[in-house]
Amino acid sequence: VTAWRRGDQEAAREVVARFGPILFRVALALCPRAEDAEEVVQDALLLAHRALGTFDPARGVLQAWLIGITANRARQVRRGLARYALLLTRITRDSFVVSTPASPLHGDLELARRRLGSLPPREREAFVLVEIEELSSTEAARAMRISDSTVRVLVTRARARLQRKSDLSHAFPARAEGRER
Repeated sequence: VTAWRRGDQEAAREVVARFGPILFRVALALCPRAEDAEEVVQDALLLAHRALGTFDPARGVLQAWLIGITANRARQVRRGLARYALLLTRITRDSFVVSTPASPLHGDLELARRRLGSLPPREREAFVLVEIEELSSTEAARAMRISDSTVRVLVTRARARLQRKSDLSHAFPARAEGRER
């Protein structure tokens, strides 16, 4: 972090190489299209670089801070897309649905993405951070700027919705959230 703050390009490359894939998975889970997710990650890394002076390692780990920036940017993009969809609806008086382009992904991965996409946005975000990215509920709470207990409730609700949709009660076994690993 210190080298990145000084403008060391190699340190910046290391941050992108280490955290880029994680940030992309988070953005992909929160954005309707892969193109939006790519843009979100680029914006988040740029925003993080500009705000490095505000990062305090005593308050949390770099990964959680970067995920928080990424999740916030993804929420902004989602709101922008929702406003754009509303505008198009008003203009055309037809319903508008943001669609996902044809993807080379098939089978289980595509099914999982559709199921995640069907969750309410905050539940999806909490579920992705805790269950997929394996942040503790405390780290996810910092990233989402909500309380730890709210994260645990959101994850529990998301897990229940996913289990109802899949009829697989063993698909997402309960974990002891809230405990640091």
